[in-house]
Amino acid sequence: MNTFFTRFVPSVICSAVLASAAMGCHGEARSVAVVTSAPAGTLDRDAPIAAKNRHDVAFYSARTQGEAETKVFARGHAGEAPRLVYVDAEPGELVSVSDDGTRGVFRRYIAPGKTMDIAIDLQKSES
Repeated sequence: MNTFFTRFVPSVICSAVLASAAMGCHGEARSVAVVTSAPAGTLDRDAPIAAKNRHDVAFYSARTQGEAETKVFARGHAGEAPRLVYVDAEPGELVSVSDDGTRGVFRRYIAPGKTMDIAIDLQKSES
């Protein structure tokens, strides 16, 4: 009887460990995702910012991949096309909008670690 356990237990444990490892490898292989790069000309949008007193419109900045220029858009209700309200020749992002949604702060990226905040008029499309 003692010989039975000496031979049976290691073979069962080894088989269970090998089976678990084999299933684990297959599980990892199934969870691998294929990552593809976006085509040139795709817009990278930043998170929208809503004005405190104007819940009917949200503002966001976006850049076309491969270009330095940044555009700021205003978007109303769902289904409504976004409206271009500001264009900056350099990369950056909209970081703040006034409570009434008429003005904003655009952060221009000049160099690594160096930025410049620019006050913009969201109604007149000017800085």
